Amino acid sequence: MKYVIRLFCLSLAAIANFCYADASTLSTAPKLNYKIIAERSHKPSLFTQGFLVKDDYFYESSGLYAKSQLVTYPVAEPESTWAKMTAQFSKKQNLPNRYFAEGLTLLNNKLYLLTWQESTLFIYDANSFNLLKSLYYTGEGWGLANDGKQLIRSDGSSKLFFHNADTFVQEKTIQVKYKQQVIDNINELEYAEGFIWANIWHDNHIIKINPTTGEIVGVVDFSEIIKNINLKDSESVLNGIAYDANKKAFWITGKQWPKMFLVKIN
Repeated sequence: MKYVIRLFCLSLAAIANFCYADASTLSTAPKLNYKIIAERSHKPSLFTQGFLVKDDYFYESSGLYAKSQLVTYPVAEPESTWAKMTAQFSKKQNLPNRYFAEGLTLLNNKLYLLTWQESTLFIYDANSFNLLKSLYYTGEGWGLANDGKQLIRSDGSSKLFFHNADTFVQEKTIQVKYKQQVIDNINELEYAEGFIWANIWHDNHIIKINPTTGEIVGVVDFSEIIKNINLKDSESVLNGIAYDANKKAFWITGKQWPKMFLVKIN
């Protein structure tokens, strides 16, 4: 969840203790290094929830009630600062006010868009942004990715759910963990190079997950990048992982960030 304490939490103390355990556990996980190889502007109006790149275009879902939207825009951008600031989206689809847009993935020329607490998955044609159909599910929607066959959903817990791409029926569940310690608050997802990559809500790390076992096999710390960005809102957290297959690197950004970065992870 993004603004209020989730209703099923027992107490603030329990949350604090669990988060502390997560941070302590990740400190011993294998560290992955990265190198920034490019950067570009990112519209700070976008409350980034889902983020991907395909054929030189970004696709992004932006959350918040009465403001949620699905947009696409080219990876290449104008050189002048003014042109960057005023550049329009190539396509945009606004969601009805009652929906809070969440995770986004692209499979077989269809865009799959989760909603947070509305139990609704929207499926759009990737070329026209026309709504093809909507499907319903139980639980919350946070992050969404795919492995070429199944859709992979997070719900803010330590679990990842694998769904049938046609019916969205849940077919498998794994738990994200390191040395048997579960890691909660799994958020935005990307599937790349045979692994699931995930943001942890309100955390500066991206984790690399074995999709079969749920075991964390690597951790990338982006604290240095975040320290150098002028972020004024506590909700402007790291949340956006888009694998660029052409460059074999990852674009990362965050909610309401003014920039995005192309990083090579070793």
